[in-house]
Amino acid sequence: MQIITNEEKKIIDQYSNIDSSNFRTQILSIIKNWKIDVNRKYDFIVNNEAFNWKKLAVYIIDNLKLDGEMYDLAINWVLKPHLFATLSENNFKNLIGFEKYTSHLSYLYGIIIERCLITFVEQELHKRQISYGNFLKFKKDDAFLKIYGYSFDEMFKEFIRNNENKTNNFYETDDENFTYWCFKKRVEVSEPSKLASDTKKGTMFLYKLLESESKRINLSKSTKTSTKNKVDFVF
Repeated sequence: MQIITNEEKKIIDQYSNIDSSNFRTQILSIIKNWKIDVNRKYDFIVNNEAFNWKKLAVYIIDNLKLDGEMYDLAINWVLKPHLFATLSENNFKNLIGFEKYTSHLSYLYGIIIERCLITFVEQELHKRQISYGNFLKFKKDDAFLKIYGYSFDEMFKEFIRNNENKTNNFYETDDENFTYWCFKKRVEVSEPSKLASDTKKGTMFLYKLLESESKRINLSKSTKTSTKNKVDFVF
């Protein structure tokens, strides 16, 4: 992330009156008003299309003058596994604006769900391997071949060639770019029925992950509350 500009500082200052009741709306309002300079490279925008609002939110929070408790509350909110910032989809869309909302959907489908699809297919292959008593071995390329019709090496080499990346300087943002490029490739080469089926697989896998994580968080809270009640009772 580049050094904050005066214009960005003004936007942050405009919504800096933050407390525990309004921090979500204030931070998302800052995101809505955040100006995107086409001549700058941002680590929260992939391929000039897919918008990772959480990365920008963390950057904004780091530049807000929050006390430790408020800072922790805001960061924990950003890190929660939720598709729309723990809000309804309509509220989220209205708060960050239609343009950034559609870019968020590009990130959701093009990177998050695409990664879920790859993991889902890998798990399918692993289950098949177990059902055959490990006589059938699957390779990492098998998932890519099943989804895209090309091996991982073929996909990666084409990505590097098209984007002029150097493999010895490959960062997280490059990995997101590669995943998004794979998504675009799948849209390009897949039959409509397969495209819809694969997207559904990735989406359902994501929802199961979110449901599982939600249960884990609630269980953790319940355990802490239960422990606290026991301590209060003892003392």
